[in-house]
Amino acid sequence: MVYKLAYIIFFFLPLFLTAQSFPEKPANYVTDNADILTASEESSLNNKLATFEKQTTNQFFIYIAPSLNGQEMSALCQEIFYKWKIGTKNNNGLLIAVFVNDQKFRIHTGYGLEGALPDLLTKHIQDNEMRPYFKNNNYYSGIDKGIDKLIYYSKNEFKPEDLKDYSEEIKFWLIYFANVPLLALVLYFFLRNKSKNESTKKTSLLVVACICVLIPFIGGVGLLMMLVFMKEIRMGPRANGSGSGSSSTSSSSSSSSSSGSGFSGGGGGSSGGGGSSSDW
Repeated sequence: MVYKLAYIIFFFLPLFLTAQSFPEKPANYVTDNADILTASEESSLNNKLATFEKQTTNQFFIYIAPSLNGQEMSALCQEIFYKWKIGTKNNNGLLIAVFVNDQKFRIHTGYGLEGALPDLLTKHIQDNEMRPYFKNNNYYSGIDKGIDKLIYYSKNEFKPEDLKDYSEEIKFWLIYFANVPLLALVLYFFLRNKSKNESTKKTSLLVVACICVLIPFIGGVGLLMMLVFMKEIRMGPRANGSGSGSSSTSSSSSSSSSSGSGFSGGGGGSSGGGGSSSDW
């Protein structure tokens, strides 16, 4: 009997030691077990979420812990979501869980919000609105900015094109139009050259120049080589010219409503595991 008891303790005690402990019921919208928020920051978030619930009945909760203690993040969030009964009977609840030492966080949505806040959107909010602040240990700003975006899209229809990243497209067009000044220089040398002896060669080079201007970057290199070639074979008079190209690259909401400190969550708690996970 003693050996069996020792056997059970040996194999099951680590499970109890590593199990994540969280309150059976939250005392407020924000539960900061890692003590990373100041009292004023926590109060500000609680007030914002209380006002939001009064306006929409949607419930957003925040859970902050030092570590996952080896647990799987989405499963733990699902357990918290269920036990806290996040959301109303429409299951319109959401949980933001942050695990500081693991540098991981998750947005977990209830069934009622999965349409308004799809996984693609929550992932975008995590990576673009929250992660940059978390990297600098500015957890309050990251959570606050994330909440602002979640509140906005819970009230406004989400369109996938809203998340389109135009930066790569802008870079492409900047490189593309950088070829235009080079083409202008090539045409300048052609027009300056009055010789008719090498008209065939000039025509061929002009065709190549027009093709090069349509090819970003590589075309620009081709135009530069063409300018050097034209100078070497003296197709036009000597001229000093200069070309320059330049390129430049160029939500928060507040509320003053106060919330009560003792509530038992809502009547929801149903989630299909919707949401997204990220790290920093």
